[in-house]
Amino acid sequence: MSTPDAAVNRKPQTLLSRALNVVLALVMVLVGPVMIGVGSRMADADDEIARTGVHTTGTIVDFNDARRASQRDIRVRYTSADGTVRYTSATVDHDQRPTQGEEVTVAYREQEPGQAVVLGYESGGIMVRGIGTILAMIFIPIVLILVFSKRGKSRSNRLG
Repeated sequence: MSTPDAAVNRKPQTLLSRALNVVLALVMVLVGPVMIGVGSRMADADDEIARTGVHTTGTIVDFNDARRASQRDIRVRYTSADGTVRYTSATVDHDQRPTQGEEVTVAYREQEPGQAVVLGYESGGIMVRGIGTILAMIFIPIVLILVFSKRGKSRSNRLG
């Protein structure tokens, strides 16, 4: 059973404990925006490959039709201009129904043929950006609520 004096008799936080709480709060607040930035850069790089890269025909060699969107993907085989057979992956949206053996268009960097995207399918950057957005929407309000609720309690303890 808690008494009103229990809050007053609580041990004060050590400096190390406060510092760890601040670091944890900063990590929680920053992880979403950092993922949004990284995902956006990845998506922009893939868009550039799609616009300026060498286009070739690829063949879907594997389709993972998982229930979880993050695991639903295709693996595509294509041949670059130097004759090397290469592979790339792409995330598959739930309304897309690719089949093994289906031909797709692949764009790759001429200078680095291993960097490729499958046109018409999502890049990994879109997913990273989406997860970052969700984390930001969850963590930032939680941290703000915790910070403002503690400030309100500390002010009422000083006043009363």
